[in-house]
Amino acid sequence: MAVFSATVEAELSEGLSRFYCAVAITHTLVGIAAETLGLYIVVVAGTNLLPQWLCFTRWKRWMRAEAVLWSIVLVSGVGSYYAWYVAPFA
Repeated sequence: MAVFSATVEAELSEGLSRFYCAVAITHTLVGIAAETLGLYIVVVAGTNLLPQWLCFTRWKRWMRAEAVLWSIVLVSGVGSYYAWYVAPFA
């Protein structure tokens, strides 16, 4: 997170016009969403902390959504690596 804070947040003042900033921000935001959804699934599945109306019953739908989110995080992570470390030297 320190690398993100030091480099990407400094570039935000210039906007998302640079490819490497857009990829890093996409990776971060989708990663936060995937992590939050994963924690929510764990809380619903493993505890009785939430009221019944906040719990879900269609597990396949939620797990597929989580798998899609993590796939996007994986692809954007590879894209972020490419944008930061490969493309500047190509």
